[in-house]
Amino acid sequence: MAERLVTIAAFNEPTEAHIMKGRLEAEGILCFLSDEHIVGAQPFYSVAVGGVKLKVTEQDAEEAREVLARIQGGTGEFLLDDNIELAPPMQEHVIATTCPKCGSDHIAEEKYNKTVFSLSYLLFGFPLPFISHKYRCYDCGNTWKVK
Repeated sequence: MAERLVTIAAFNEPTEAHIMKGRLEAEGILCFLSDEHIVGAQPFYSVAVGGVKLKVTEQDAEEAREVLARIQGGTGEFLLDDNIELAPPMQEHVIATTCPKCGSDHIAEEKYNKTVFSLSYLLFGFPLPFISHKYRCYDCGNTWKVK
């Protein structure tokens, strides 16, 4: 027999509902949101439809209400394990390429040969991308290839 879903909370903002849903899922509680798309598309309808409703199965309703009460009451404690695997550090940003002629960083990379691209589109009906990796400076008009 299918399990019944029970509404345990309603939120005016879909974002707040998604945060609570994520927390319940982290606790291992199966939950769903209803009317989230209506409220997301038309925020003023939130009052008319009763907000975004957070629904759980009947058997998990009591546990879910306890978790929500802890979160909304500010008494939720989250134990961090020192042995968790952290994400790798972010990569450094690549130094911006500058124009060798004027030193400007107002440049753009031209990935495709525009002449071949245009002619193939006219002749075959579809473009053939030939990669060229050229750079063009908007300030001085210089064009160069990076080796």
